[in-house]
Amino acid sequence: MHPGVRYELQELEKLISSGDQTIRDEKQHNVLKDAVGNEIERIKQTFVHEVFSFEDERHLERYIQYHQQALIRLMDKAALFIHTESPADQKRKMFYEVFYAGLEELLLFVERHFAKYFDQDAKAPEGYIDMARKDARTNIRRIQKAFGAKQTDQRLIDLLLHILKKVVDSKLDQGITYRKVMYAKEVQKELFRLIERESEIQDWDDELRQVMYYLNYNSVKVLTYHAHYISSLLDQSETRAEKIETLSFVLKKINQSQVKPGIRYNQNGSPLKDQLNIYIAEEIDYQERLQQLSNSSSDRSPDSFLPGFKLKFEASVSQLAYLLRIFMETKFIINNNLSQVLHFLVKYVITKRSETISYGSFRSKFYSTEAGTKESVRNMLVSMIQYIDRA
Repeated sequence: MHPGVRYELQELEKLISSGDQTIRDEKQHNVLKDAVGNEIERIKQTFVHEVFSFEDERHLERYIQYHQQALIRLMDKAALFIHTESPADQKRKMFYEVFYAGLEELLLFVERHFAKYFDQDAKAPEGYIDMARKDARTNIRRIQKAFGAKQTDQRLIDLLLHILKKVVDSKLDQGITYRKVMYAKEVQKELFRLIERESEIQDWDDELRQVMYYLNYNSVKVLTYHAHYISSLLDQSETRAEKIETLSFVLKKINQSQVKPGIRYNQNGSPLKDQLNIYIAEEIDYQERLQQLSNSSSDRSPDSFLPGFKLKFEASVSQLAYLLRIFMETKFIINNNLSQVLHFLVKYVITKRSETISYGSFRSKFYSTEAGTKESVRNMLVSMIQYIDRA
């Protein structure tokens, strides 16, 4: 028993170990079922009461997770007896089925009502995992059949189905967690949602990549796939400028993609979008350095501006980057080469707080804009409109 944590399942365990663990008739079955049901209700009420009695939230978390682990242990024990009993021991099997149903009900209650303290990284009950295995096994066949007739990149399908296959192929001693099962269920749900939208989808590969971004599939395998995918796009670009624009467009699409809150494949890994941002940003830097080295000497004419002159803005770097993005996306600025525009600005522009602007930082802020920056730029533009109206 965990020190300092009161254990509420003692009476339930006594019931499980009582008698000869067989049910002789229907009357005894109903008596046992009522006894288990009453004890389950008592424990539920105790849990709810304890929420208000704990002053230390960490103590409450230990209390909930300790009972969560104990319930899973008892469920696995009951499931083991249910699955190993021979047909001749049907009454003994019925005994454990009564307890399994009660334990499952109590664990679901804890998961729903104490979600904040429920440990998603704890091993899930074997019965819960077994149901997930059966669903995943069936759905893998359905998904493969649905996508088989479509011209999709098989690597994308394999990557997403890999998550389901890990659940299907898992062994009893591997300790599949709630989080892994839930993630596999989210993948299935999103893939079936795509299949339902079949008539409106034009680019299946892009939609499958959007599923990866949405579910924050931050696997090394996904990053490796994107490395090959981006390389294939660069091979199709003839000039260095086209390569840079291609990379910038891919980065823009990734940054504008939605991400479901609170979900990721690898809890210890960086978010997928962050990993891809770093990878693509480094690739852009590399391509830009190559472009600068390949420039002819005629392109390196002396600056025509006054020595040391820089245009000073009241706006912050983030605001200036967002203003530039607005101007370019609304075609107010019609230069096609974003890299050249960014290089020009970091060389000849300063802000109130920054005497020098980092190219990498400026480009990053161009693609990734916080809500506060958008609001401040909006207020800035409204102020300009009001000035025009007064003039």
